[in-house]
Amino acid sequence: MSKNNDKLTGFLTGFIAGGIVGGILAMLYAPMSGKRLRKKIGQTKDDIIEDAAEYYEAGKEKAEGIIKEGKKKAETLINEAKKMVSN
Repeated sequence: MSKNNDKLTGFLTGFIAGGIVGGILAMLYAPMSGKRLRKKIGQTKDDIIEDAAEYYEAGKEKAEGIIKEGKKKAETLINEAKKMVSN
């Protein structure tokens, strides 16, 4: 399970970093004035921060669900083991 989380984290990190670098390069090579470029970079930065926050929240919710599920399974296993020991 940890291996899958590491892969997902790596993928999301690479995806976000690639988006940032690609967006900045695209804006730097696009023909526009300095003022427009700075405004566009600011807007893109805000969009990226918003997207990253959404990914974080989605990941957090998924992790919380996995933790809850794991706790339930652990409780079930403990209860079954106690029953087996008492018999």
